[in-house]
Amino acid sequence: MSDAFSTAIIEQWAKRLDEPSWLTERRHRALARHAELPWPHPSDDVWRRTDVSLLDPARGFTPARPERVHAPPVAQLEELTRPLADEQLVIRVNGEWQTPPSPGEILIQEMSQAASRQPELLQRLLDADGLTDAEQKLTSLNDAFHHDDLCVQVPSRFTSARPLRLIHVVSSAAQQALFPLTVITVGEGSAVTIIDEYVSLLSSSQEGTSLINSRIELVLERGARLQYIRLQRWGPQVREFLFQRATLAGDASLTAANIALGAVVSKAHLVTTLGGERASARLYGFVFGHGAQHVDQHTLQDHQAPHTTSDLQMRAALQDQSQMIYTGLIRIAKQAVQTDAYQANHNLMLSPSAKAETIPMLEILADDVQCKHGASIGPIDEEQLFYVMSRGVPRDIAQRFLVLGFVEPIVQQVPFEPLQERLRREIEGSLQMTVTGDR
Repeated sequence: MSDAFSTAIIEQWAKRLDEPSWLTERRHRALARHAELPWPHPSDDVWRRTDVSLLDPARGFTPARPERVHAPPVAQLEELTRPLADEQLVIRVNGEWQTPPSPGEILIQEMSQAASRQPELLQRLLDADGLTDAEQKLTSLNDAFHHDDLCVQVPSRFTSARPLRLIHVVSSAAQQALFPLTVITVGEGSAVTIIDEYVSLLSSSQEGTSLINSRIELVLERGARLQYIRLQRWGPQVREFLFQRATLAGDASLTAANIALGAVVSKAHLVTTLGGERASARLYGFVFGHGAQHVDQHTLQDHQAPHTTSDLQMRAALQDQSQMIYTGLIRIAKQAVQTDAYQANHNLMLSPSAKAETIPMLEILADDVQCKHGASIGPIDEEQLFYVMSRGVPRDIAQRFLVLGFVEPIVQQVPFEPLQERLRREIEGSLQMTVTGDR
């Protein structure tokens, strides 16, 4: 590891963040663990289609120290952080509160505060095992250098129809590396909706890339219900690695949607562990690829208990020279009898230069289970296009209708109508530029 990512930096950050000693010691152990582990091997089917050296901060990056992150452009910031309705809005800009949380039953605090007040809980959550060595090679960097941290705790038996909208804004200089960390726990019997937005704002004159290594932990206690939406709008100069894990206790229910609209390179691992009986998860994802974007997503539906269910649907619409790689593993443990799991990946090719690859995987160790998967890669269906055009709709508008129809099942999973409308406008605006350019 380069001198830019050293134990001295860890000590400086720990002092500035005023964090407890156990968290600082954990950072040091993570850095040592990173040094011990090899980078993912090119023969590893989950990793071999992405050049992981692009995600190595030692290759020309420096850690974005909290006090040295650039201020974002004011106009862009106001546009992206404007309230959409009556949601509970919390905004963080470069690791600092822009709109701090209001006092309420949901506790939202920085990691240093949570680590001091509830050390046992956080140690248990952050030290949860189950990661591969390849995943640990990258997550250990987040463990060592995280600084834009957020801990959200929903108490037991709390229900609210008002969504909590978290906005994380990053404005970094070229060749900086950032390591955001978010931990969300939902107490027993609670039911909440959380919208988790990540956006980077860079000046138009910015050259060079930034690296963002993110970790998100979602923990649902018995009987908890969570609707979780992660919306990623990284800029075109960003390379991203994301490790996101949801852990479900018995009778817990998760509906999650991951929507990725940005980043020039994105490698995401989305893990759902159904650890208690009758836990259920409905998982959705959408990637809108453009330019020369390279998106590599791996999902794991990990059934560890009987009578659990998961239903996953990932979709991608790819234009220009963008490419999408999807690997999805359904794992059913020996004890997870009477499990029902489904996985689907559909890719809509909007350009002859776009590419997609889909690799479903099954690891079934139990009897008496139902497990299915499906996948498709192809352009807009000409029969459907002809049908719409036969109603007097011009070809370019008909194409947009069909693309928006392809995306709509995912957009509808966003349980907040004003954000649904905003997403539709963003996607249609990008398609308008593409179709206009193809005339």
